[in-house]
Amino acid sequence: MKTSVAMKVNQENLVKSLKFSFTNRSTVLGELMQNARRAGATQVTFDYDPVSATLTVTDDGCGIDDIEALLTVAESGWDAELMADEHPFGIGFLSALYACEHLTLVSKCGRLTASTADVLSFKDLEIDASVNWQGVTTFTLSGFGLDADKISDKLKTLAEGFPIPVIFNGTDLERYAAFGSPEQKSNSGLDYVETEIGWVSVRCIGGSSGVPCDDRYFKVYLQGLPIYSNSTWGISLDRYHIIHLDSARFYARLPDRDKLIDEAEAVALINGVLDRLVRERMIALKNGMESLAFVQTFATLQYWKCLDLLNDVDFLPKQAVEFIDGYPVCATELYGDFTGHPEKSVPRSEIETRQVEVVDIDDYLQTDGAARYMFAWMRNSLIYQGNLDNGHWIHSMIRHLNDEEVTVELVNETHSAGFHGSWVWVSVDFCDAYRIKIGSDVVEISDHAYYQGSDKSDTIVMPSCDRSSSVIEQVATFRSEYDDYQKATHDDDCEAFYSFVVANTTSDPAEAMGQLLPEFTGCPSLFGKAFVISLDGMGKVASVMAA
Repeated sequence: MKTSVAMKVNQENLVKSLKFSFTNRSTVLGELMQNARRAGATQVTFDYDPVSATLTVTDDGCGIDDIEALLTVAESGWDAELMADEHPFGIGFLSALYACEHLTLVSKCGRLTASTADVLSFKDLEIDASVNWQGVTTFTLSGFGLDADKISDKLKTLAEGFPIPVIFNGTDLERYAAFGSPEQKSNSGLDYVETEIGWVSVRCIGGSSGVPCDDRYFKVYLQGLPIYSNSTWGISLDRYHIIHLDSARFYARLPDRDKLIDEAEAVALINGVLDRLVRERMIALKNGMESLAFVQTFATLQYWKCLDLLNDVDFLPKQAVEFIDGYPVCATELYGDFTGHPEKSVPRSEIETRQVEVVDIDDYLQTDGAARYMFAWMRNSLIYQGNLDNGHWIHSMIRHLNDEEVTVELVNETHSAGFHGSWVWVSVDFCDAYRIKIGSDVVEISDHAYYQGSDKSDTIVMPSCDRSSSVIEQVATFRSEYDDYQKATHDDDCEAFYSFVVANTTSDPAEAMGQLLPEFTGCPSLFGKAFVISLDGMGKVASVMAA
């Protein structure tokens, strides 16, 4: 014996349970705004009386013809065209019933007043059809569950991109991102472009005709209400690109409409459209700008991955190269940068004729030494930063110094000595000058020492005109294994190295001895005394006698 069974619905329990599917009590505000917009209203007004906890919502739309459709769950009552374009769910009005204790509705259909408990219990409700409707639909929600501040804050957010004015307690709320129909274009002054995902406004520097901004913050609206933002920080609205999605293609999650269905896919589409729009904008700017002006948009081109647009521009962006403007030292924020960008972009002609040399250096000072950097510094070379497209013309003109042999010749070397500091222990070759040769080019340096690198001889070359301790900062960063900067040790080694250099370069033995002797402040019995010190053949103290 066979029987049949079919699913049934306990309507009353289902509707009561749906209350808990709304995650935000403020959902009703957006629903009433949407109803007003769909009804063709020119504005929607919210007035809240905190004493009676009553919210009154009015709009001048076409009004409600059939209140029974309004009270039918999953029956929106809108026409077929709007159904196809916006996919209304037909459950939005429930959010009003869950948000208050008593509801009064006045519209084209007449007047309905009832407790929300009676409505949700499927009780018969009386409608006064004799009301002389004046073209304004009014919802009065008594015992409303949100206070004035929460209503105000939520409405401000909801109104940002809404196509019709939203008024709260007499104040017209700002609609920074508002967008109407294609015929209206923008209600907010933003410049929108129609795309396959909807209408998009790319934020620019200096207005809609300027250069696109160098960030990717965007806010997304669906049917005028906010539904996504890729930033959770407190960023001002004017820093966002604005997207109004095509509601025939994109869907909001039931019942709050606060999240996109297939959000990750939608975000990927948005990013793709932004990339394309920015590229189109940059191409248009390139076609309408002088080359020197266009190359100054480098940062934007780099951010939006459009650097290939510079491949045929006859200026090298200043951000693509650096010059050495100070003594080369290890890369650390404590020592400061020794490079800087040129003040202006570099003409291609100056590079082609070798008036300006662009080089590439791939050395780490502590291990590889500073020879190539010293060479480039003395020749006023520009160092390429590796941040242009592979097809850029500069690549055929860069001199790769690491591909060429480096030789260093000491001029009139006098002697070598070992420096033993607290942190730095190195050999030091003293000379009048040294010559760095790379290829057929030679530079001679007499006033700046250089470090040959720990992977080579671990030696400092000290020319006669440099009596500073600057080279110590080519040797070490003075950072511990925990990355802590050892400032006291750094200062001690620099001071000790200076004394070491003076002692090794002076022609007066007494001056040399004075530089190398430590202080004796910790032994008062020596104060005011004179001594005769003798050294052996290895420089060690052989004898000390009181004078």
